[in-house]
Amino acid sequence: MKEDVLVLVSEDDGSLPIGATSALGLYYHDTQFLSGFALRINGQPPALLSANTEQNYVGAFQLANRRATLDDGAILPSQSLSVRRTRFLVDGLRERVGILNCNPGRVRLRIELEFDASFRDMFAVRGYRGLPTTVEVTPVEAIPNGIRFERLGRDGVRRTTDVTMRPAPDQVEGRTFVLERELAPQEIVTYELAIVPREDGSGVAPAPRDFDEALDALNARYRRFMRTCADYSTSSESLDDELILRSALDLRALIDVEDTGLFVTAGIPWYAVPFGRDGLIAAYQTLAWNPDIARGTLRLLARYQGTKVDAFTEEQPGKIFHELRRGELARLGEVPHRPYYGTVDATPLFAMLFAETVKWTGDRAFWRELLPAAERAITWCDTFGDADHDGYIEYGASPSDLRNHGWKDSANSLSDPNGEPSALPAALVEAQAYVYAAKRGLADLYALDGEAERAAKLRAEAAALAERFERDFWMENEGCYAQALDGNKKQVPAVTSNAGHALWAGIARPDRARRVVERLMAPDMFSGWGVRTLSSTYPTYNPMSYHNGSVWPHDNSLIAQGFVRYGFRVEANAIIEALMEAGKRFPNARLPELFCGFQRDLRFSSRPADYLVSCIPQAWSAGMVFLCLRSLLGLEPDLERRRIVVDPALPVWLDRIEVQHLRAYDSLISFRVRRSGRSVTVTGGGSRVARASTQVIV
Repeated sequence: MKEDVLVLVSEDDGSLPIGATSALGLYYHDTQFLSGFALRINGQPPALLSANTEQNYVGAFQLANRRATLDDGAILPSQSLSVRRTRFLVDGLRERVGILNCNPGRVRLRIELEFDASFRDMFAVRGYRGLPTTVEVTPVEAIPNGIRFERLGRDGVRRTTDVTMRPAPDQVEGRTFVLERELAPQEIVTYELAIVPREDGSGVAPAPRDFDEALDALNARYRRFMRTCADYSTSSESLDDELILRSALDLRALIDVEDTGLFVTAGIPWYAVPFGRDGLIAAYQTLAWNPDIARGTLRLLARYQGTKVDAFTEEQPGKIFHELRRGELARLGEVPHRPYYGTVDATPLFAMLFAETVKWTGDRAFWRELLPAAERAITWCDTFGDADHDGYIEYGASPSDLRNHGWKDSANSLSDPNGEPSALPAALVEAQAYVYAAKRGLADLYALDGEAERAAKLRAEAAALAERFERDFWMENEGCYAQALDGNKKQVPAVTSNAGHALWAGIARPDRARRVVERLMAPDMFSGWGVRTLSSTYPTYNPMSYHNGSVWPHDNSLIAQGFVRYGFRVEANAIIEALMEAGKRFPNARLPELFCGFQRDLRFSSRPADYLVSCIPQAWSAGMVFLCLRSLLGLEPDLERRRIVVDPALPVWLDRIEVQHLRAYDSLISFRVRRSGRSVTVTGGGSRVARASTQVIV
């Protein structure tokens, strides 16, 4: 569960283990503010019957008592007490528990609630670089209606967790609340808990409000947000009710509200913090859903844009960070994530998204505000990013745990055919494509702004990059671009999904784009559920690996839009259909961060195999559906005429897409695309919508 900067990871029954070093808990600013939470009835924890946490911020747990011997020797049968726990995150963790006596006679109950707060840093919880996973016992003091856990960190921050109950517990025994109740048949006892984390006396929200009032306010917050988003509905009820709605709710749950605006954090549970690359791609995916995400993302990243050279954090002037943490170890500088800048692609992606956001919104004030940051990003690409001045951005050896600094950042994601890690520094295929798109995008905007000289310079640099790129990355024997150039300027000859990003960014030569499309859709790359990260013919292929043969939904959404850019609508729709079919088969219609790359067997109604430690939900997987809808509709911004171009190509399984309240150019745009026979019609939108053509895929 997540709401803003609060994250809760619990057992299936809602509990947190007592007396164990566990990763479960209530987290605030990368710190485990609650590590233990146990409910016992007459000495026994209740048994789980069902749980519902589909709304991300609200959880409901139906439990029942276990068999117990009471003080008078009577036997309390199992499942004779109904135990209902309802909780949500807003100004801390709020929980209401109701216990109903379903016995024919009166029952005396002893209800115990035990708590613990370790205040461990997230990096210690995860055992980062051998950090100790234990922490000293946290002192407890009594406060009105409850207890307070407190720890003064080595960073000088006083962290507290207040646990209070209404009505007040009958007794407080150390860290345990005790209630003694006698219930008549069908009588209910109800109590409410508030668990509020604070740093130096500052909490995540105002003082706790009434339970129902706080829940109503939280629901209203969700409704207000959804009203700011475009509404997509289709002729497929399963697509609407499952994937689109689920993705919208997951994106909302992943949002942190910073003073710079909205920022979609990477994923639950361990990466619910700002990540540069993840945030930028998720913001790009959702431009046609809610452009405020892109604005907030760019503003936060600009705030932390590098200003100096720091070998430990890998900061450099103009560079965009990889990951931002706010816990004790980051504050002390014992981990480099304050923020950490070890990424080669976030910086060109920043400039690329900035240009695309201005094209979608026509926001000239935003253009002026962040143009200096975008220019610093381009300067980084041309200087620090290209340290050997060969015309490509590269990354070399790093003091961090990340050997590879592209989106495939696992240690073995860039390997020679013999399985050995490729020599560094490496120039990744997709990173060069992002630089090209960034320079082209900024050039377009400079031209519209009357800055012809700057526009011409950027276009010339982009053209020169494209020429070098075709010369050095193209593998004629494979009909595809190499994954990278290694430290010896030799191709890493792997066929990977990364090549599809060259189409997304527009750097690929049109005649070669066709061959890339054919190569990525070949059986060794296309699993039936999506394009694999690595060809099954490459020696390091493993469909169960993180990056060497798995399928990533976000990766495929970018590839599909790249196919659309070059006119390959049939192939784009095949990828989109595969993703939609996969999504509907996962629990709660929620696509994970990635899944295994085993071949789909159409003889069985199966689903993709799970990658066991995948983040769920995950930002750019949730953003996938909105970029795929944009690809089906062929939506592109036309800033010069301040309109949206619609060039639809609906697949045979989809007859209609209706878009309401799409935000562009200070307008709310609504239109409908409908397939009839072999043609597609676009209605509505007025002067803000231009129909490029009518297409249908049959």
